[in-house]
Amino acid sequence: MITVDNLLLEIVNSTSPTIEEIIVSKDSRVLRSLASSITNHFFITENQSRLLLKILRENRKKLGEISENLNQAIDAPLWSRSFRQIEQVRKLYISNNDNGEPSLTIEFTFNSEIRKILSELAKKCENLIITSNSKIYSASLTEQNLVMLVEALTPLNFEIDDVITNHYNTIKSWSETEIRDQFLLTNITNLNFHKHITEDLGISTSINDNIIADRSVRYQYFTEIAKKHGDTLTETVANRNKPKIWVDKNQHTLTEVIGSLNELKRLPILIVFDTLVNSKYNTNLHILSEALENNRIFEKIGVYFRLPNDESGKQFNQFIAQKHYNYNLTNDTNVACVQSGKLPKFFLTNAWKPMSIIALDSRMGLRHGKTATYANCCDCVIEWSDEPTLADQMRIKTL
Repeated sequence: MITVDNLLLEIVNSTSPTIEEIIVSKDSRVLRSLASSITNHFFITENQSRLLLKILRENRKKLGEISENLNQAIDAPLWSRSFRQIEQVRKLYISNNDNGEPSLTIEFTFNSEIRKILSELAKKCENLIITSNSKIYSASLTEQNLVMLVEALTPLNFEIDDVITNHYNTIKSWSETEIRDQFLLTNITNLNFHKHITEDLGISTSINDNIIADRSVRYQYFTEIAKKHGDTLTETVANRNKPKIWVDKNQHTLTEVIGSLNELKRLPILIVFDTLVNSKYNTNLHILSEALENNRIFEKIGVYFRLPNDESGKQFNQFIAQKHYNYNLTNDTNVACVQSGKLPKFFLTNAWKPMSIIALDSRMGLRHGKTATYANCCDCVIEWSDEPTLADQMRIKTL
């Protein structure tokens, strides 16, 4: 009795007729591909054997013209070799991402159910993305992400690293009420905490509810003041739950955004230009200049990149010279401007740090690259654009 794999070789080697002449091209391509797998030392998998039998049965009458053994072989299928076994990988562990930062890593052999679950989790899990290797996903190493991923992947028989399991057990042992009470602003007596806030705001600063709410992200405390969402742009920014927040440029001008940051004592500011169109750089630079002047910020402004000397680039570069936006980066710089993904090296060695960041017309958001990594030092990142990034549309509060 002929085996199914030898039957396949007989069929694909036929020259009169060829399989392309008697069955549809999609099926003929699959049969030739499976024949190639059969002839190498890896053989085919059990799933591939099912696909092969399905195609043979669907084309039983047509392929019978090539081999008289077809009906007997596919009705009682036998194989000349054992099926190739695919290693099933399902792991959750911690490793460094492309930027050298620790991240949660999900590695698995392709499975449509797992990919569907991860696609749903991406709406809630911070920075959950697929890497260049389609078998691996990564996510920010946060307590919330860790708990979500452990609870979602455990029922799918993932091998979870002991370090992650220990972190998970520790987090789940916490009492939310007890933890919150420890970090209530009125309960914190640590002298270093009060010292840092005083250095941040200055002794003479009038501290209102917005500033108290705003600094809760920076210093990780809770307040008993009810959060306000949306009465003013300043209140909305101050009461954000995460460092990043999207501001609709169609609803709020850049003048308003910088005005709100001024109210919250959020200078100095890092401005990130994100566009591939030179004319857009010009437009945004003029909008930024007007916004700064409307907020009486006229000096100590540095734009730390230049454009190629085409017509649009020359206008951009000349405007920088005209406005004297070439202030060296020092501790007293008010506004620093860079391109997304192209952070100058001197930012890494300079003591200057932004109190806030504004990403202009950010399409992908500050998610990847050197500028995004640098932005992690800041607890107030505003993405000012027409609409939130695709990754954030389900997660970031619309203003």
